[in-house]
Amino acid sequence: MKKKIELEVVVDIVCPWCYVGKTTLLKAMDTLKDQIDFDVRILPFQLDPDVPTEGVSRAQYLTKKFGDGERFAEAERRVVQAAKNAGAEMHFEKNQMQINTMDCHRLIWLAGQDGKQLAVTNELYQAYYQEGLDLSKKSNLAGVMARTGYDSQDILSFLESSQGTREVEALIGEVYSYGISGVPFFILNREVGISGAQPLEVFLQAFQEV
Repeated sequence: MKKKIELEVVVDIVCPWCYVGKTTLLKAMDTLKDQIDFDVRILPFQLDPDVPTEGVSRAQYLTKKFGDGERFAEAERRVVQAAKNAGAEMHFEKNQMQINTMDCHRLIWLAGQDGKQLAVTNELYQAYYQEGLDLSKKSNLAGVMARTGYDSQDILSFLESSQGTREVEALIGEVYSYGISGVPFFILNREVGISGAQPLEVFLQAFQEV
């Protein structure tokens, strides 16, 4: 008989290490799928909630944050290599905008009502890091959601409303109440926490021991 693990995944779409960590996590889940049933819940986190809704130039944002262009270029090289090692594509050269991720988290929240949180999260990461889509544009978000079976017009109407905002803000507060101050963070059965984009072996060992 399979054992069951309730897995809570705390991420932000603009966090590249979350993309790396999630990719490795999915590999670990697939490796043990014959032994474990995973009940996955995505929890929101915003690295920078002060980014304007319409987004800002990513180059300007990073220059302001890091000061030295070479400094963040080196950071990008490290995370791109880590993504490659994990089996994920990452193309920063395609990505021109730094986005406010509230709308992304609202859509993940919406997908949770249909059991599609992980699928939607995967598509958002692919759109942002592989395709370089500007996810501050509601039309692009609607297109991404259409990939998982949602009607684009329904999604546009949802995004034009405030639906889900209060719920997402409450979930972010819940995450803070756990003492989590950085992402990615993975919670197993509310017993074990894994911080950061860890190697495959760390996830496999935690899944087998929890």
